[in-house]
Amino acid sequence: MASIIIFMKKLIFFLLLLTVISVRAQIHISYKDNPPIIDGDISDWKIISYAFQQTSPPVISPNKLRYDFGFDENHLYGVFQVKDQQLTDLAKDKNGSPRLIFNDGIELYIDTQNNSKNLMDDDDYQLIMDFMGNLTVFRGGDKYLLKIKDYKVPKDTVTNHFIMDLATKFDGTINKERDIDLGYVIEFQIAWAALGIRPHKGQNFKIDVCINDADEYVDIKPLTEKDTIPSYSFQNINRKTDFGFPDNWTNATLKGQPSYWKIFNRYLALYGWLLGLIIVALFLPFLIILVRQNYKLRNMQPKRRSEDSKLTTFLEMDKNALSQEDAFINQAKLFVLKRLDQNMSSAELADDLAISVRQLQRIFKEKLDTTPTNFITTLKMESAAEMLLNTDNNISEIAYAMGFSDPAYFTRLFKRYFGKSPSDFAKNG
Repeated sequence: MASIIIFMKKLIFFLLLLTVISVRAQIHISYKDNPPIIDGDISDWKIISYAFQQTSPPVISPNKLRYDFGFDENHLYGVFQVKDQQLTDLAKDKNGSPRLIFNDGIELYIDTQNNSKNLMDDDDYQLIMDFMGNLTVFRGGDKYLLKIKDYKVPKDTVTNHFIMDLATKFDGTINKERDIDLGYVIEFQIAWAALGIRPHKGQNFKIDVCINDADEYVDIKPLTEKDTIPSYSFQNINRKTDFGFPDNWTNATLKGQPSYWKIFNRYLALYGWLLGLIIVALFLPFLIILVRQNYKLRNMQPKRRSEDSKLTTFLEMDKNALSQEDAFINQAKLFVLKRLDQNMSSAELADDLAISVRQLQRIFKEKLDTTPTNFITTLKMESAAEMLLNTDNNISEIAYAMGFSDPAYFTRLFKRYFGKSPSDFAKNG
């Protein structure tokens, strides 16, 4: 009875183990806000999620594989880190050769539309990547090969037309069995456009990953297809050695989406010029005001330097002694004094006097050796000084009374003209 119970326990354990092995894993492909640089360096991959231990004979030292995938709007990314103690190049061939399967490397299969069954069709791809960076790409659904009954995997090479970046790094020597190598890294990115996929969260397709491993160098060129290659093995992540059939591949799902920061940067890249125009439109008026204020400050002639100037002489002249042209300027003075609380411009003063701005500028230059703008500012400063001495108004109130919206700017102009601040002027005159 006890032996029967032990047998039943072993049977149940074996069935559970068989179930676990037979169930294919689901591969989740996460969105990458910061895509990896394709250089064969795994430091861009913070986490490598999946692992596989090679078990198929007759290799001398089984490989250990760590792998992962990622995606964004433009590319599918992948990395394979393989621990391999014997780096071997059997094929001695380069890009585009189907014999790359005999080199140490990785095969990646993709059913882009998740619709294939037992045979690869024209939206399925096989990518052979060896540890030295050579690449061969096959596409399924070859119409000629489909007609051949005994041809198990109908496909044809499309390497030269496939949009893909591939980089590898290996640590060890090639085709030397006496030393122990550390292995290799394969990193890639494939443009979604090359696969005919528009990526989105939750999208499903199927992939398969296979390790090609040779542990002893032999010259395989004289060998026929029936000959076996010593110390050579291939096995996929579902522990099968007969693959290339989509119904045995692993389901893969795109997970995640771009962060709000990346979405913002994307729209900024697309519409940054429009945002720039809006910013300029918002701040241009303030910039113009600052430029005008700076212009007034630079062109404001200090009173202590203009005591003998034509403008000072005019301001101190008796009304009865004014000539006809002086009377015209005095009229301009009266216009300004009546509107001290306004931010009057040269154009507005010219309109009040019924002449053009150019005529006004010429008259002021000839008679007072100054500009209309400086004439207006001087009158405001002189009037402000009188208010400081004769009223109890504070500096801000006087600034507003003189048509200045910014008391600080008024203070700078006043100090430029009188050589002292309004507060010092009020105290000491």
